[in-house]
Amino acid sequence: MSLNKKKDSAIELTGKVTKGSFSKGSKSEHTAMYLETKEGSFVLRRTGGNPFADPSLQKLEGKTVTAKGVLDNKTFYATEMKVQTDKEE
Repeated sequence: MSLNKKKDSAIELTGKVTKGSFSKGSKSEHTAMYLETKEGSFVLRRTGGNPFADPSLQKLEGKTVTAKGVLDNKTFYATEMKVQTDKEE
């Protein structure tokens, strides 16, 4: 899959939601949620969600999701997310 990185182009990604450090060693350092996909690892944010602590995303940690949204560099802004069941993975 070729990832289109235009801000106005919606794409769909499937991967595992994980937690990790972001901007380690900088003033912006914080724990962020990531979407680990075959295409790469992307900071995961919900459109309109808190960028530093989003309880909705934290509940998804360890789960595999299919998300629709916009990729901007290494940040994926999800507009829709669906947790995959064992049958769908």
